[in-house]
Amino acid sequence: MKKDKIKIIKTKKVYSGQELSLKVIDWSIGKKKIKKEVLIFSKTVSVLAITKENKIVLVKQYRFPAKKELWELPAGKLEKGERPSVGAKRELEEETGFKARKIEKIAEFYASPGYTEEYHYIFRSDMLKKGKQHLDENEIIDNVKLFDLQEMVSMIRKGKIVDGKTIFAVALESLGYSFFKK
Repeated sequence: MKKDKIKIIKTKKVYSGQELSLKVIDWSIGKKKIKKEVLIFSKTVSVLAITKENKIVLVKQYRFPAKKELWELPAGKLEKGERPSVGAKRELEEETGFKARKIEKIAEFYASPGYTEEYHYIFRSDMLKKGKQHLDENEIIDNVKLFDLQEMVSMIRKGKIVDGKTIFAVALESLGYSFFKK
């Protein structure tokens, strides 16, 4: 399919909330007309944070859409104009109390490009300093725990970790691979 055949006919924002917006896009590919709903959501970040004892920091957090608590990497939305590396360090400290002295991007991807514009960055840090957790007012994270990599792989296999960004980061770490390493 050639890009020059795709034409946006009309875009209409139908909802705007605190966390996200929804727009409806009418577009065409050649003679075919399509109507698509698209969620507009901030760019997001997560951090695969590894202690000097080679343990990975996870948070257990209640997620309303999933209707349960999930083990996942510390993560969150970028603030307007915030660089992803800065947002990753901020989220790590807010949710876990750990400060990353050095951080590197290991992946970036669209979370689910079939219906949302959300774009996600995963960072890795193995240079941590323990600090103090300071959650946003809408966050409830009672459990910050350290796991070794093989334990996390086992948790994924048993369905105890079902968060996509966390599974992806664990897979990359297991392979010793980063998309952005030189």
